[in-house]
Amino acid sequence: MSTWHIRYWTDKLGKNLFEEWLLSLDEKQAKIINKKLELLEIYGNQLKMPHSKALGKGLFELREQIYYHRIYYGFHGKQIIIILIAGNKRSQEKDIKIARKRLDEI
Repeated sequence: MSTWHIRYWTDKLGKNLFEEWLLSLDEKQAKIINKKLELLEIYGNQLKMPHSKALGKGLFELREQIYYHRIYYGFHGKQIIIILIAGNKRSQEKDIKIARKRLDEI
């Protein structure tokens, strides 16, 4: 199995908004998110439910089941995963719209 590489969407100023979101979590939550990202990096496009869900048009949702965090991502090239945005179940609708827009820009 090939190793995938995770990259993070940045704004026009190079700001990594995902990193800011991750730093806003408490230590336990951040640890769980990092474990999910490790799974994604290992399995890439082979990661399925309950960890990952395809949302259509190249957008995927990495699902965390304890705190209901969601990380939206897509694939670029052969082995690159682009993390687009993250949030929780409550911000899901807004986050998906933003993720689709960012994915279209890539």
